[in-house]
Amino acid sequence: MSEPQKRENRIVSVPFTYDLPDDYLYQTNDLGKTGEWTWTGPDKIWVWVRKDNNRIKSRNYLTERDDGDLVPPGPDEYKAFIDCEQNPLLASLFDHDGVDYGMLPHTEETLPDGSVYARPVSPPPDHTYELMDIEFDPVTGTFLKPYPWKRPHMTWARLKQSRNALLGACDSKISVDMPQAMKDAWIEYRQKLRDLPTTFDGVDPWKVPFPEEPMPAWTQSAVINPNVANTSNPRNPANQG
Repeated sequence: MSEPQKRENRIVSVPFTYDLPDDYLYQTNDLGKTGEWTWTGPDKIWVWVRKDNNRIKSRNYLTERDDGDLVPPGPDEYKAFIDCEQNPLLASLFDHDGVDYGMLPHTEETLPDGSVYARPVSPPPDHTYELMDIEFDPVTGTFLKPYPWKRPHMTWARLKQSRNALLGACDSKISVDMPQAMKDAWIEYRQKLRDLPTTFDGVDPWKVPFPEEPMPAWTQSAVINPNVANTSNPRNPANQG
C-alpha cells in the first residue's frame, strides 16, 4: 500500500511596511520611522503558544506540508494559525534564517574613544520586535498589537557588572617578573575598564566596546580590532544583539 502523498506548500512573496523604533533597540516610535521587508515563504504556518502566559513557545512552526492544520496541540499549549499573506510581518519574525545582515545598508557612529559602532539603517523585523513577548488572545485566535519592541541585550547595570568582573581578574595577570611593557599594557587596560562609564557617558550601553586584553607581542598580529562593530570579539556588546 503506497503512502499518502505529501501536500506541498504554496510559496508567496509579500512586501510589507513595518514601524521602526527611533533608533536601534529604542522603545519609541516618536519619529514615525518605517522599514520595508518582504516575506518569502509558505502562505500559511501554525505555531505554538504557552497556555500559562499566552506567549509564543518557540520559533518552530509547521506548514501545510507538515500537516500543520492536523497536528493537535499539547495539553499545555495552543496552536495558532498565521495567514502569512495577511500578516507577513509576524511570519518574518518566525523565519529569518536566510537574512545576511552584513549585506544590509549600515550606518556608522563614531564613539567617544574613536571606535565605530555600525548598525543597519533599517533593522530587519527580527531585530525590531521581540517575538517571545508577543501576546496571543486565545478567544479571538489573534496576536495582540502593537508588537513589543526588541529588548536591549545590554544595560549599564549589566555592563558595569561585566566590567567589575574583568577588573577583578586583572590582579592575577600582573606579576613582578613581567616585562615592563606588558605590565604597562595591563595597567592601561585596567584604567580603561575603570574609565568605561565616564568615557562612554551618555552612550547607549549596547554600543559600548570593552577594551581588548593585552596580549604577548607574538600573538598581536592575529587580533581583530574589537572596537569596530561586526567583528568577532565576544566581549563586545555590539556583537550580542
